Order: sequence, then C-alpha cells, then structure tokens
Amino acid sequence: MPAPVILFAFNRPDTLHASLESLAANDLASETSLFIRLDGPRSEDDAEKVAAVREVARAARGFRSVDIVCSDVNRGLATSVISGVEQVFDAFDSVIVLEDDLMTHPGFLTYLNAGLERYRDVPEVFSICGYSSEVRIPSGYGYDAYFCPRSSSWGWATWKDRWLSVDWNPSPASLQKYGFAFNRWGGSDCAHMLREWMEGKNSSWAIRFCFSQFLQAKVSLFPIESLVDPSTGFNGEGTHCYAFNRFRFRMAPMARRSFKLPADVRVIPSIRRCALHYHSLPLRAWTRLMNLFHA
Repeated sequence: MPAPVILFAFNRPDTLHASLESLAANDLASETSLFIRLDGPRSEDDAEKVAAVREVARAARGFRSVDIVCSDVNRGLATSVISGVEQVFDAFDSVIVLEDDLMTHPGFLTYLNAGLERYRDVPEVFSICGYSSEVRIPSGYGYDAYFCPRSSSWGWATWKDRWLSVDWNPSPASLQKYGFAFNRWGGSDCAHMLREWMEGKNSSWAIRFCFSQFLQAKVSLFPIESLVDPSTGFNGEGTHCYAFNRFRFRMAPMARRSFKLPADVRVIPSIRRCALHYHSLPLRAWTRLMNLFHA
C-alpha cells in the first residue's frame, strides 16, 4: 500500500483546492490515504477564509480515504507539522508531507513511494524530496534522481525511525560548535536560519530537521526534474514565503511516470555544488553571521 499523505493548510481556500486537484491527478491517489490538518484562525480576520478552507477540505475526492482534523486555535506551521506527522506515525512507518501551496506532478506519489521502498533499509538516506532546483547533470549520468546532503520541505517523505531521531530543540552550544561545518554541509544560509530560530525570529521546523540530518551525516534523494511546483507559495499571500523566489526549477514533463533511482548512495560533487548554490547567502548576511559567531 502507498505511504499516506499528510497535507497542511491554513487560510487559502483557492490554493488548497488547486493543491488537492493536482494531488488527486496522481497515478496512486486512489490507493492513498490522505490526512488533512487545518490550522485555526489567528484572529477574527482569518475566520471566513479558515471556514472556506474547511469546506474545500471536506470536498476532497479521489483518495482511498480522507481524514480531516481542524484545530480550534492557531498553532502555526511548525507545531502543526511536528505534531501532525508524529500522529500519523502512530499507525504508519513512512509518510509523505505536503503544504497547501504545492502543486504536484502526476508522478509525484509514484516517485516518492519508489524512493521510500528502495531506501527503507538504507539508513544513510534521511528523506525523499519531490522538489528539485534546476541542476546541471554530468554527461552519462544514468539516473532520474540524485543525492544531496540537505533536505527540501517542498513535498517530501521520510520514515518513522528517521523522524524520531530528530532533535527539535538543538542548543545554542551545538550551533556555536558546528555552525561553520553546518554551512559547508548544506549552504551558507543554514546556520543563519537555525540561529534565527533560536532567537525566536522564525519558527522553522525544516532547519531543525536539516540540522539533525547534518549531525547524522545523512543525505536526501531529489529528482533531476522537479515533481513539485512551489511557485503558488510565492504569490505574496503565504505566511512564510514572500513574492520573490530565488529558486529556479524545471518541472518534469507530464508524460513522466517511471523513475530510475541511483543504485548507490553517493553524492556527486558537481551536482551538490549546483544544488547548494541556491542556498548561498549574500555577502552582507555572511558578514553578520561571522560577527555573531565571533561575538
């Protein structure tokens, strides 16, 4: 049976509708259990949109089953994701995670389930990612996916044992000790994002997931051509994304339905450099970061 999908939404009914439509068009949708987790309003200003989102969720069709849980209070994305995924792991040993502003390719579920099955017993693999920035692939590379040190939160999957290994409360001392190595591992924005979480300036669950992945020296699988379009999240309406998107990506053609996955868990240096280029901070942010570490 395919892994369940857990989809998180808040106050964008049109976006959720489009995301559900694209997910229902996946080849494995009718065999997939869908869990929809809906956050509560931040204020009375959100109430109408939140109610509309719940109506959209109740109309979801095309899946093996649909389970909807609505929060009475606003928990925020990070708390919702961490607690929601943990609840699904009470009954399943792997899960696929989406947010409401992600449009998926018809082969998205096929690829993620293939990756979950192929690398289930390969502990070096921490997650399977459905999104990929545009990368240059070496001539003669014979696979449809590649390994990279850093995970992506734009449509991904993992296993229960990997999820339970994440430390959601890393200490400032660990960042002080490993900050520069964390940047070399995953891109120069890594330590900056984690420090901002520690300072209460962001609530990212994903940077904490990545930090645990870094400490365990594990990798993630990415498709060469993206199976997720995140551009809806950069229309200025999202809580955590702005109208500017520095990430370039190339969607796989709609005809793509099968995927040849790497036989060996190996990071190709040239692909890694290209992929992590998107996570580089400008010089001004680098200077601020270095000052923080040497304070």
